[in-house]
Amino acid sequence: MAKRTVSKPDWTANPGERPQEKCGVFAVHNYTGPDNAAVVTYHGLLALQHRGQESAGMAFCDQKGMQVIKNMGLVDQVFSRRELDAIIAPSIIGHVRYSTTGSSILANAQPLIARSYNQGGIALAHNGNLTNTRRLYNKLLDEGQIFHTTSDTEIMLTYLFRYRRSGLAAAVNKTMRLIEGAYAAVVMDDHQMVAFRDPNGFRPLAIGRLGQASVFASETAALDTVGADFVREVEPGEIVTAGPEGLNSLKTMPNEPCQSICIFEYVYFARPDSILKNRNVHAVRKMVGSLLARRIPVTALDMVIPSPDSGVSAAMGLAESLNLPLEWAVHRNPYLGRTFIEPTQSEREEAVRLKFNPIRNLVNNKKVVVVDDSLVRGTTSRIITSLLKTCGAAEVHLCIASPPFINPCYYGIDIPVAAELAAMNDNADRLAESIGADSVTFAEPADLYRAVGMDQSKLCTACFSGSYPALNLLTGK
Repeated sequence: MAKRTVSKPDWTANPGERPQEKCGVFAVHNYTGPDNAAVVTYHGLLALQHRGQESAGMAFCDQKGMQVIKNMGLVDQVFSRRELDAIIAPSIIGHVRYSTTGSSILANAQPLIARSYNQGGIALAHNGNLTNTRRLYNKLLDEGQIFHTTSDTEIMLTYLFRYRRSGLAAAVNKTMRLIEGAYAAVVMDDHQMVAFRDPNGFRPLAIGRLGQASVFASETAALDTVGADFVREVEPGEIVTAGPEGLNSLKTMPNEPCQSICIFEYVYFARPDSILKNRNVHAVRKMVGSLLARRIPVTALDMVIPSPDSGVSAAMGLAESLNLPLEWAVHRNPYLGRTFIEPTQSEREEAVRLKFNPIRNLVNNKKVVVVDDSLVRGTTSRIITSLLKTCGAAEVHLCIASPPFINPCYYGIDIPVAAELAAMNDNADRLAESIGADSVTFAEPADLYRAVGMDQSKLCTACFSGSYPALNLLTGK
C-alpha cells in the first residue's frame, strides 16, 4: 500500500479549526416491526454512546418530508419514548458525536440534512475526518455556497445534494472522487439508503440484517444490541445500496482495496465485544497484555490493576502471564463519561479526579502494576498514579498496551498536536518521572500487529510511526 509522510494535511474548513469528528453511525432501512425503526435506532445509538457523548440525532423521511431530531447531550437525554413512538418511518439514520474544542455546538450535531423545494432531500451521518476540506470549502464558497456549520460533513452533504438527481449511489460515487481522508458514512433520501467507506477503510462500518431490514453500524456490538445478524463489513472504497431490491454493491476501485484500518479502534475506541476484521477486540487487547508482560523490567510485584475500563482486557492478559492477582483496586464512577473525549485539558483533569478512587486497604504498601490501553496526554495515568501513592502504594509501575503516541492524527481522532502528547518525551525514566510512576513500559508495534493478525501495511499506524496513508486512492493523489 502506498504510504507517504506528510507534515500537515489540509484538514480545516476554516482557519484555526481542528479535526472535528470521531463518531458513531447507526442506520436501519425498511424496518417493519415489532418495534418501530426509531426505537431500534435509539437502542443502536445507545450501544455506540462510547463513540460520542456530546450530541445525538436521527433523520428520517415521513409525509412531511425529510426530518431531523437532534440535540446536545447523551442519547437518552435527547430522545424520549413518546417522541420515538411518534416517528412513523421505516428507514432512519442515527448519529452520536464528539468534537474538539470550539465545535461542540448544535449546528454541528448530526445527521445533517439538505432539503429541496418540496421538502424532500437527503440526510447524511459521517464518522471520520476529511483531509482536503479547506480546498473544497474555499472552492464551494467561490461558487456561492452558504455554510451553516463548521463540520467537514457539510462539504460531503453539499456535493451529494448537487449530484442526487443522477441517483444516490451515483452521487456518492462522484463525491468520493472529490473528498479525501477518513469517512464511514450513510446517506438516505425518501426511498433509498447508501453506505460508503473511504478507500483506505480508516473507520469501521458493518452491515447487519434484522428480519427484512438492512442495518448499518459503526460497530458490530450495536448489531448485537438490536438483535441483528452480522453480514459483513462495508469494504474499503465500497458503496452499498439498500433499496426496494435489497442490497447492491458498487466497487469504486478496480483493484483490491488498500485497507488502512485505524489501529486505535483496536487499542481504545471500539467496544471489547465488537468484531473488527474478524477479530474480537477484547481478545486482541488481552493478547497484547500477555505480550507486554515479557517487557516489564521489574519483579516481585504484588498485583495488577486495570485502569477502568479501557485497561481491563490487557490487564487480564498481563496478570495471567505473570501469574499475579488481578485486582479492581481503582473504583470508577460509572456516571462520568470518557475523559479522552472531553473537549479541554482542564475538563479532562477534573473529570479524572471525579471519576476514580483507589481502595486503600488493597494497595497500601503494595508494588502494583497499572495497565492502560494507551498514553496520549498522560492525564489519566498521572492522576491515577498520584491517587495510588496517596493511598500508600509502595511502587506504581505503568504498563501501556500500545506503543508511544508521538504523532497527531488527521483522520478523525482528537490527538491534535505533538506538543500535547506525553510520549514525546522519549526518555522512559523522564517520562515515568513526569507521570509520577516508578517505571513506564510500552507494548511494541509488533505486539499489536501479532494480536490483530494483520501486517502493518494493512493498518493505519501514523500515530506511532508517522507514516500517513495516501490520501485518495481513487484519484491517485
